[in-house]
Amino acid sequence: MYETAHEAARAYDAAARRLGHPRSQMNFHDVWTHEHAEDLAPPPRLVTDVDKRHHKMLQRRLYHAVEDERLMAEWKMRFPEDVQAMRAFYVKRKAVRKASRVARRIDKAERRAFILAQEAGPKTISDNDDRWLDLFSSMPMSDTTVSAGSDSSD
Repeated sequence: MYETAHEAARAYDAAARRLGHPRSQMNFHDVWTHEHAEDLAPPPRLVTDVDKRHHKMLQRRLYHAVEDERLMAEWKMRFPEDVQAMRAFYVKRKAVRKASRVARRIDKAERRAFILAQEAGPKTISDNDDRWLDLFSSMPMSDTTVSAGSDSSD
């Protein structure tokens, strides 16, 4: 909804430009670029107070995003050594995470092999195999130890 037919026609031209329509389909032939069509089109009408608040919030977010981008570009130009240090940090962090994932996969495979060996029978694992420690380390201490003072009450 626009106040005048001229505003509506300008808004139509801006939308048609956005959709890639040729200039021959426009109402006004004095517009050569998409940006010029957007500049000449009237801003959309905000109907309710909720629409106005939402629009204002979006404008603030856009302003902050643009300002952040500008400041980051300036920081990169003024402090290239910080950018290199940051890149090196993330390369190292990626390598550490990859190594951690590989270690978890190996650990998982070893635990699976242990479980499969248990299902196959006790003869497949020797008594002094380190994998027994994994089995008992997950049990609470009260189940695996006997208190020394429990027999003294007799």
